[in-house]
Amino acid sequence: MLLDYGFNYLNLHEIQLDVMSFNERAIRCYEKAGFKQYGRRRESEYVNGKYYDRISMDILKSEFKENYIKNKNI
Repeated sequence: MLLDYGFNYLNLHEIQLDVMSFNERAIRCYEKAGFKQYGRRRESEYVNGKYYDRISMDILKSEFKENYIKNKNI
C-alpha cells in the first residue's frame, strides 16, 4: 500500500530504503515487493559487538505493477 501511495498519489519516481545485512527476512520481503539492491556499505554499522553491512535498495515507478488502494478519494 505504501508503494501504491508513493507512486500513484505522490507521483514519486523512485523509493529507496536501507536495511542491515543480518535482517535476511526483511531483505526477502523487500525483494518480493519489487525492490532491488543497488549498493552495499561494507561493515559500516556496529551492532552488539559486531560489524554489519548496510544494504541500499530501491524500486522505480516503472517497476511497480500493483494497485492496492481501492478508495481513490484519498
